[in-house]
Amino acid sequence: MNTLTDRYVFAALSSIPEQQRGDIDRELRASIADAVDARLDAGEPPADAENAVLAEFGDPQRLAARYADRPLYLIGPELYPDWRRILRILLLTVVPLAFVAATLVRMASDPEDPAAAFGAAISASITALVQVTFWVTLAFAVIQRTGTGRKEGLKQWTPGMLPQIQRHSGISLSDTIAAVIVLAFFIGLLLWQRVGSLFYLDGEPVLVLQEQLWNFWLPCIIVLLTLEAVFAVVVYAAGRWTYALAAVNAALALLFTVPVLWLLANERVFDWSFLSNVDWGAAAANWIGTVTAAAVAVAGLWTIVDGFRKARKTAGQAAPPQQASR
Repeated sequence: MNTLTDRYVFAALSSIPEQQRGDIDRELRASIADAVDARLDAGEPPADAENAVLAEFGDPQRLAARYADRPLYLIGPELYPDWRRILRILLLTVVPLAFVAATLVRMASDPEDPAAAFGAAISASITALVQVTFWVTLAFAVIQRTGTGRKEGLKQWTPGMLPQIQRHSGISLSDTIAAVIVLAFFIGLLLWQRVGSLFYLDGEPVLVLQEQLWNFWLPCIIVLLTLEAVFAVVVYAAGRWTYALAAVNAALALLFTVPVLWLLANERVFDWSFLSNVDWGAAAANWIGTVTAAAVAVAGLWTIVDGFRKARKTAGQAAPPQQASR
């Protein structure tokens, strides 16, 4: 008949490598016997003493992990900072790239359905997020269990790795990814104008933007939007806004806003033939141009002001307190 101690030791040894079981079996049984004897000497009944000792020893799986020096977690505190750092970098690059790639592929194969292209891009982004998280976590779990980097992480820590003190910088990974995805979507939408349209007449696409824009302006705008996405990543990597970054932000905003407003003022943006498919009235061209120009101007101005506002806020937080006068 198996005793309670036999069952406990069996459960503990079941997850320990074969070559270690003999020594741990003897050591564990001796520890349990000593603790039970101490309780028997105090006058406890044998069954109660054994049960109380095993309750104090706790879960046999946890006890076995301590004996075998095997962690009961996927990623321990030594590797967690490296795991988080690498995961953030990969998510910030792979997810937006997956969004852009899926958008372009779907638009090329089915230019008449922009909603499907957007849905495919969202699906690809979610898949990329799950896959990156899974494989990075799996790699670090293997490192954790093989012992690589368990004492000091993957990289030797030095004081130079200390981050800058940040207080409410407003720069988060989720905001950065969202900004890059939005910019990528607009880039894909512009590229899609080469092969499709929001409006169709007798099965043929009706252009919304003038074709001659592709000779110079639309390629330039796509480059600027790409630079905006890169800049969003740079700001996130910097961890805080500075006046230099605010100046670059303002330059990018002006490079986009001024030419677009000039093109709108000279009626060189929209191909108004698309209005033949909608019943928006004779004055539709005027209010569409006005609303678009106002939106572009407000967005550009807000982008510039917001950048300098964040830089000033960061500079104020970083300024050392003044010495009190004696």
